[in-house]
Amino acid sequence: MIRIGVLGAGNHSTGMHGPALQAYVAEHPGEAELAAVCDLDAAKAQAYADKFGFGKTYRDVDRMLDEERLDGLVAVTPIVLTEQIAGALLPRGIPLVIEKPPGADSQATRRLLAIAEQTGAPHTVSLNRRFNPAIARAREWMAQAAPDRPPQVVLGRMLRHNRTEENFVTGTAIHLIDAIISILGTPTEACSEKLPTAAPAAFLTQARIAFASGGRAQCIISPVVGTLEETYEIHGQDYTIQADALNCTLRIWDRKEEVVSWSAPPDADDAYRSGTVGEMAAFIGAIAAGGGFNPDLRDGLVSLLTSEAVAAGGRHEIAV
Repeated sequence: MIRIGVLGAGNHSTGMHGPALQAYVAEHPGEAELAAVCDLDAAKAQAYADKFGFGKTYRDVDRMLDEERLDGLVAVTPIVLTEQIAGALLPRGIPLVIEKPPGADSQATRRLLAIAEQTGAPHTVSLNRRFNPAIARAREWMAQAAPDRPPQVVLGRMLRHNRTEENFVTGTAIHLIDAIISILGTPTEACSEKLPTAAPAAFLTQARIAFASGGRAQCIISPVVGTLEETYEIHGQDYTIQADALNCTLRIWDRKEEVVSWSAPPDADDAYRSGTVGEMAAFIGAIAAGGGFNPDLRDGLVSLLTSEAVAAGGRHEIAV
């Protein structure tokens, strides 16, 4: 029985990680146990435990790790605290989920990566769009049906309303950028233009990203527009793929014929649609297998460096 703990019982954890872990336990009886949850707010921890079925609650993570035999820990932390908390947890050697972005900036991520490499700590970074059912199914189709026809162009759009935080690109649009990286491979250069809006920290951004494979991506990132959208259009030789991450739908045309038309069940919750259910399943699967944790801090560093290049504007090489 794999015993899982959670650090952080705030809104994001309650909306995504808790439901995802609860769903995994329900669908895989006898494989995993929701052992303990920790939060500085004891009432939040108790409410989280009651809602999702965790056995014990704690206010101190060190005490939780000392008293519980955990096989994995999901740390849902604020961006400004991720480096400090993950940096203290990695040396313990417990398989760890690190919240995205993995540090306030790429330098913080490099420091965490150094700790992980020095300690050999098993870990993954919570970049859940890689596990979004529509995007994952698109990658699976390309690997099986078009292995000799790699994707060449990806068009990605992330539209949000009233998101005026300064770090929107690196804190949220990193999901869009990382998902594209999971499709096209290693990025080499980013070029972006930023158009100002009435919100001082918010920009409408158009970006072009080049990849070592020869593939290219174009991204529209607009945090203060009138609708919500996150879509990926993938083009390769003789095929086109349309993946809608928010609505969780997928359509694929191959040689002018529609070969895939899929959508998530109407009652699928946000944790499933976002990819968090798949992400938690992959994490627990890696624990059971003793390896294969993905994406890791090196992957997270590549995606954060690319996001920083896009956020900066202008043309920048991407070098890890």
